[in-house]
Amino acid sequence: MFHLECIVCGEKYGAEELVYVCHRCGELLDVKYNYNEIRGRLSKVDLRSRSLSVWRYRELLPILDDSKIVSLKEGGTKLHHCQRLGEKLGLKRLYVKTEGDNPTGSFKDRGMTVGITKALEYGMKAVMCASTGNTSASLAAYAAKAGILCLVIIPSGKIAFGKLAQAVAYGAKIIQIKG
Repeated sequence: MFHLECIVCGEKYGAEELVYVCHRCGELLDVKYNYNEIRGRLSKVDLRSRSLSVWRYRELLPILDDSKIVSLKEGGTKLHHCQRLGEKLGLKRLYVKTEGDNPTGSFKDRGMTVGITKALEYGMKAVMCASTGNTSASLAAYAAKAGILCLVIIPSGKIAFGKLAQAVAYGAKIIQIKG
């Protein structure tokens, strides 16, 4: 239903291949979907019957093995009608999402559920990021749920522990480096 394709030269890679950049030209890859195939497998009735989460749109995510899905019930955050602000902006209907309702309090959870699921598909035993904020917290939470190691790289001596508290609480190993 999908493959990876270089954004510059068009080189194609199979969905199961672990490729970070194009082997031919070194550029970034994009996920390309076969929407005709997806259309045949997914209907509006299917979507309406599914819970409000990122995984509601499973067929549009680059995942091959549903048994590997790692979820903390992210997505499905509330919409709030902002009537007065909408009026000030000349909009009849303005709604805002409350992304703080996600498991780690960040929109980062929406992507991390897919990222960690993909890591499990590739057989990864550890994940790593360089972050002192929402990314490290989200990565640590999903890695903990998946049962894999999470490493967070930070510059030595420059970060208040409070910024890393959530990642540490989820079991991330913090590595300080010069820089």
